[in-house]
Amino acid sequence: MAFFRRSKASSNATTALLVVTDSDVTRVNTDSYGTDLVQEVAKLLRSGNIRSTKLGNDLTLWHAEVSPGQAQPGRPNPAASQLAAEHGHPPVSGPAVVTGALLYGSPYPLDADETERLAARLRG
Repeated sequence: MAFFRRSKASSNATTALLVVTDSDVTRVNTDSYGTDLVQEVAKLLRSGNIRSTKLGNDLTLWHAEVSPGQAQPGRPNPAASQLAAEHGHPPVSGPAVVTGALLYGSPYPLDADETERLAARLRG
């Protein structure tokens, strides 16, 4: 486990998160973690109502809700829903964001290798 600096996203970041839409998987570089990362995820999902789902010990899936506890209507996001299903969770509608582990209640970004490996897998 590497130590992370708390700062704004930068193009030199060695850590990232993945934005997963119906048609694409996009890497977003970041050095943020904890509440700064949660705010970044909310901004990417364009919602103040976001839900995190822990996927095993190493990944967290984030998605927007209409209101707390109420899923977005619409078709499931294929890649995000497949990832959720692999860990026994229900399908996800709309865009989603994948980050690294939740450690002691704080979310962390993905490291560079994990980002590339997961992006390739989600792109199929």
